[in-house]
Amino acid sequence: MRTAVAILAVAGTVMAAPLALGGIIVTALAVTLAGAHTPETAVACAGRASAQPAAGAIDAWIARTVPGSPLRGLGATMVAGVAGSGLDPRLLAAIALQETRLGTAGGGPAVDNPFGLGPGLAFPSWAAAIALAVRTLWSMHAAGAQTIAQLAVHWAPVGAANDPTGLNANWVGGVSAAYAALGGNPAGPVFGRGPAKACGSAATGSAA
Repeated sequence: MRTAVAILAVAGTVMAAPLALGGIIVTALAVTLAGAHTPETAVACAGRASAQPAAGAIDAWIARTVPGSPLRGLGATMVAGVAGSGLDPRLLAAIALQETRLGTAGGGPAVDNPFGLGPGLAFPSWAAAIALAVRTLWSMHAAGAQTIAQLAVHWAPVGAANDPTGLNANWVGGVSAAYAALGGNPAGPVFGRGPAKACGSAATGSAA
């Protein structure tokens, strides 16, 4: 992400060094949410009929791709976390594969940070990292990003100061391949419409 923009202020310890994935410096996320819009209120029962198949498909893909991933079983958390934002939850899994091999590589496992958020942010749980990833991606979408390639301009910009070996150039290809394997169209928008109508109690996201 653009290093000139203030880094997100979130609860958790900020590590001194950026996360690394097998020597790949993870450069994601230097964007401020101060004054940015947040996703629509998440709804307890919105899209419940279709949420379970989506969650199951994400879990099955994670289990096939990296059997030892600590993100196994968190498909429902990803689906619930994007409620009201319009974000395709499959993108979260695709990014996690690219950044930390689904939470198994680099510094991510030690700090419950599968997305390379920060760089170097630590979280109390995987669910907390999912919640911040959704809010961050939504803020980029609110600024005009619709596709994986457009999100990459903010999340993993080529030529970023904290990417000295130029590995951000691989981000679009890696995330796109994972998203396609999950059944998504990597050339199309990853944001659609959120739930049209609320039902049940509201929250700002289930991953707290």
